[in-house]
Amino acid sequence: MTTHTVDPVLCMALFVSDASQTCDLDNGTIRDVVARTLEQLGPNECYARAAEVFGDRPEVAQRRITWARELCSRAMTLANV
Repeated sequence: MTTHTVDPVLCMALFVSDASQTCDLDNGTIRDVVARTLEQLGPNECYARAAEVFGDRPEVAQRRITWARELCSRAMTLANV
């Protein structure tokens, strides 16, 4: 899958959200989850929580950040078209 450059904080927001990797999220849902997470936590807390996961469970974090980047790339790029 080709990814487009997306603001990293958007990816971190999806990464730390309660969204499940097993659900098929549509682009609108992804944008809503990202916006809600940023509103609730703010960028600094998103980064702090992501850092905690990377420190505690790097094998899980790697898979989840790849997932978050791919979904954000798709959803945010299409939103700007």
